[in-house]
Amino acid sequence: MSTKEDAPRYGGRALRNGVMMVGSHAVAVAVRQPDGRITTAVEPFSMPGRWAKDIPFLRGLVAIGGMLKLAGGTTKLENRMSTGSKVKNFLPQLAPGVGAALAERLTREMAKKADDRMVVPIETVAGVALPFLAFGVGGKLPGVRDLWRYHGAEHKAVNAAEAGLDLTPANAGTMSRVHPRCGTVMAFWGLLGGALARSLIARMRDNRGKTIAGAVAGPLILSTAYEAVRLGYAVRDNPVGKAVFTPVWNTQRMTTLEPGEEELEVAVAALQAVIDYDRAHAA
Repeated sequence: MSTKEDAPRYGGRALRNGVMMVGSHAVAVAVRQPDGRITTAVEPFSMPGRWAKDIPFLRGLVAIGGMLKLAGGTTKLENRMSTGSKVKNFLPQLAPGVGAALAERLTREMAKKADDRMVVPIETVAGVALPFLAFGVGGKLPGVRDLWRYHGAEHKAVNAAEAGLDLTPANAGTMSRVHPRCGTVMAFWGLLGGALARSLIARMRDNRGKTIAGAVAGPLILSTAYEAVRLGYAVRDNPVGKAVFTPVWNTQRMTTLEPGEEELEVAVAALQAVIDYDRAHAA
């Protein structure tokens, strides 16, 4: 069994009818077809920007660029494998984002009507809480509910592999559906930073200063959110670290649901394809 120090790291994303997984050398997509079969495709992939991995803050912006490249390639792979309307398959993935955008708009309106002294706390709290409330409500919709189950299955499979367990649906099923490196955690830190930045910039009197601050805020928020995720993962076994970061990690309970065996089988198939490819092409 691998130790935590030498265990490889994997990432992934839930899809409408399946799961994407990525490792050191490959990306794989596994999809549950209408007839119950699981179809899997794997392609070589190397996350760009490894040169920046030891440069704090810059590495976050570079990594986000790599994630966007990965998302584009994954969508093409998923579309080749999925049956039915591509729009119908995409809508459940769009719904939570639409809900979060509406929640952000509501937050702005709340802030406009609030007393100046209350703008920062109201917009900060609402700016983080309302989007996650939208995620939770969205999870009640049939299509999104399936997506959240696959998200939970993705985490369980990755947790099993990174713990050094044999990668089976049964072993994955015993694992937590919370993972410290989840994009939901980065979303939390990004929403918190964005809400604080909007509140503070709105209180600035100098228009030129507002423009400069607005231009700098976006990249700074994203890179800081990335560093916060890394820090949380690094201290995941430290009692103090756990106490500080567990509430943030648990925001994933709004974007995941407990998967069934069918979702676990799909997640395991995707991750096993990545592991097999990585082993075959390891330097």
